[in-house]
Amino acid sequence: MRPRSFPALALVLTLGAGAAAPAGAANWMNNYNAMRTAPITRFNQADMALMDKTVNGALESGADGTKVEWSNPATGSSGSITPAKDPKGRPNCRLAHIENRHKSLSGAGGFIFCRNTQSKTPPWQLVAPWSGA
Repeated sequence: MRPRSFPALALVLTLGAGAAAPAGAANWMNNYNAMRTAPITRFNQADMALMDKTVNGALESGADGTKVEWSNPATGSSGSITPAKDPKGRPNCRLAHIENRHKSLSGAGGFIFCRNTQSKTPPWQLVAPWSGA
């Protein structure tokens, strides 16, 4: 899978849970409702910037298993990133468990990021969601 820049994380966090579901009206409605209520769909530009900075900082220098949190009291959005070693043992990749909240909405997932070797921006690129398998 080709690495994606960090803004693609918004799409993965919004669509990730339902992307593999079979087609059908009931499944489409369940996926639509999941997308509609994902906290990241309510994030504004400042929220996204805080999350981006926290994800990249945690991946760059965060200790494995140590949660790094961010919060924007002005919007009611917050989240945390818990970095860990890449489950596949790649030296320039890390697993990140990301939790997001916006007021009463919450969502979480695991994602594999690898160091961006093509450019310094973004420093880490999203490779794939991680299901733990």
